[in-house]
Amino acid sequence: MKYTTNQERLNELFENDPRSDTAIASALGVSKQSISMWRHGSRSPKKSVLVKIAKEYDVSIEWLMGFDVDRSTKRPVSLVIPNSEMFSKILYYMDRDDYLTVMGIFDKTYQKMKAMGVELKMDGYEE
Repeated sequence: MKYTTNQERLNELFENDPRSDTAIASALGVSKQSISMWRHGSRSPKKSVLVKIAKEYDVSIEWLMGFDVDRSTKRPVSLVIPNSEMFSKILYYMDRDDYLTVMGIFDKTYQKMKAMGVELKMDGYEE
């Protein structure tokens, strides 16, 4: 759900930035006129520029677009690393395309590890 406009968020960032509009424009690789148009709401930044702005000000793109989300780009990560039994069960229930994607990623990573000399030995498995 949107809670504010892109223009309001941009103005908030720019007003709290001690740099001039010219300096901000230079840092973002746009013209001073672009900054002015964004401030007044007559134009909005292109997607590629939104990404630059988000990185420049360390804010999430969703926040920058006006969504009611945390301003920060840092999100908590909840990651469960499955044991081999759990992993096997997950693979069993994947659809074919997802399975092939996951196994392709594993194979690519395994080949990189081998090329770097990293040995990966598993009980009961011989290459």
